[in-house]
Amino acid sequence: MTTTQQVIVGVFDDRSQAEQAVNELLQTGFSNDQIRYSGHGASSGGVLEKLKSLFTGQDTGRVYDDLVDLGVSADDANHYQREFEAGRAIVAVLAGGHMQDATSILSRYGGYGSSRRFAGTGDYATNAGAAQTGMEGDYTADTGAAQTGTENAQRLKLREEQLRVQKQPVETGEARLRKDVVEEQKSMDVPVTHEEVYIERRPGSGQPSDAPIGESETYRVPVRDEQVTTGKQTVETGEVAIGKRQYQETQPVSDTVRREEAHVERSGDVNVHGSDGEDSTDQTTP
Repeated sequence: MTTTQQVIVGVFDDRSQAEQAVNELLQTGFSNDQIRYSGHGASSGGVLEKLKSLFTGQDTGRVYDDLVDLGVSADDANHYQREFEAGRAIVAVLAGGHMQDATSILSRYGGYGSSRRFAGTGDYATNAGAAQTGMEGDYTADTGAAQTGTENAQRLKLREEQLRVQKQPVETGEARLRKDVVEEQKSMDVPVTHEEVYIERRPGSGQPSDAPIGESETYRVPVRDEQVTTGKQTVETGEVAIGKRQYQETQPVSDTVRREEAHVERSGDVNVHGSDGEDSTDQTTP
């Protein structure tokens, strides 16, 4: 695929693959105005029909002009013109700084660039002038080498899921404080005083008396007792307090997360320089 001034162009043998690529471009965040499409045999209701910005109709003479207007070289535009005339679909993306994302999406659904005409196969080939504007967007592994003249490297982005923990307060119960009235029988001993009448006889003096006999005499002696009465009064005997405090503890949480690992596969006699990390493995296929 050719990139000129951040324009990615891909050729698709199958229209449905082009539609899938455009659909993922839209889902990734590319706008309708960033995508151009020209193809044959459009079906009703497909995502390609929903694009706001298309190539100019089905006129085969316009693919070349539209690509040149976008900044694609005349040589590459001629190639894409011939591909279109051969019945293939053309998708162009105004990458806007997201060249790698656009290239990966187009290639994932079978899109290829103008380099196929040099290689003669469906594999990607990289031109020697890949470091210039207008370079071929087909990729080799990025070894991180700083030497000049290296071909444009494809970068495989690795992602992983990270565990995120959130906390929220939930009510797990409640405590209530109330009081009840309890009755009980209480007894106590109280000392009381009462009066009793006593009679005591004593002998007389034997002296003569002038008082005549027969006159009645009455003496009254009042008798009193102490009577016990009860009364009640309310007194404060204490208090009970209720409240809540925060205590911190550690609670273990676990979940399953996924991560992506890079693996280098070699086919044939290929030398791979550099390290792709501890999690990567080299595989050689005949």
